[in-house]
Amino acid sequence: MDSVEETRDIVIVGGGICGLATALALHRKGLRSTILEKSETLRDTGAAIAIRANGWRALDQLGVASELRQRANPIHRMRDVWIDVGKQQEIPEIGECRCVKRNDLIEVLADALPPRTVRFGSQIVSVKVDKENSFPTLQLYGDKSIQAKVLIGCDGSRSTVADFLGLKSTKMFAILSVRGLTSYPNGHAFDCESTRMRREKISVGRAPITDKLVYWFVALPWTPSGEIFHFSFKVKDLYKHNLTNSSEFVIAFIISTYKQMKG
Repeated sequence: MDSVEETRDIVIVGGGICGLATALALHRKGLRSTILEKSETLRDTGAAIAIRANGWRALDQLGVASELRQRANPIHRMRDVWIDVGKQQEIPEIGECRCVKRNDLIEVLADALPPRTVRFGSQIVSVKVDKENSFPTLQLYGDKSIQAKVLIGCDGSRSTVADFLGLKSTKMFAILSVRGLTSYPNGHAFDCESTRMRREKISVGRAPITDKLVYWFVALPWTPSGEIFHFSFKVKDLYKHNLTNSSEFVIAFIISTYKQMKG
């Protein structure tokens, strides 16, 4: 075994929502950890995430719920609409539920951690067990190595830690999903509800985040060829399946978001 450059009590691989929340939970219990994140900055990919009652209880325990509540309005009910059969179902009394921007959640979790908890630009090449003490040793790009007394994998679907543990490989989920955020500078008129509309194997939906920001999604079947569809194709596909008659709001979201992206 090559010489180890440093030893840490607790090392968390992955600085996404899971890794940051895990480090913060340990911090609240007086345990210091180190997060190794391969990107150079906090990851802000993704649009938004719906957090229900259990999630808010966890965020309360982590001490960050109050800050996040100021950034997202409560959602009072959920509505499912099946266009093919002309049926809809409303789910009231869903408990505390809010749709939170993913980068807001990551930012608030990261800000609550002690300085230098996250080490950016730290990509794991491999994990091996030290034969002398049975601790895992992480080999990083650049010939650096760190030994951990406790190793926690929060590094997602292509997890180096999962490979080290011999866990089953990930499988492709048979749904392609497009998500986005649309800004309304003058405010929108949507109720405080999450709406999902379905026809055949396609679903579209939206949920307000604030009075001026709305989260939307379109979910389509994944093709066996693994083809990556372009933004314009997805809009065209909605027309192809005649969803536009009942989901103009999603088309408006997509077009508005596209214009904002184009500047």
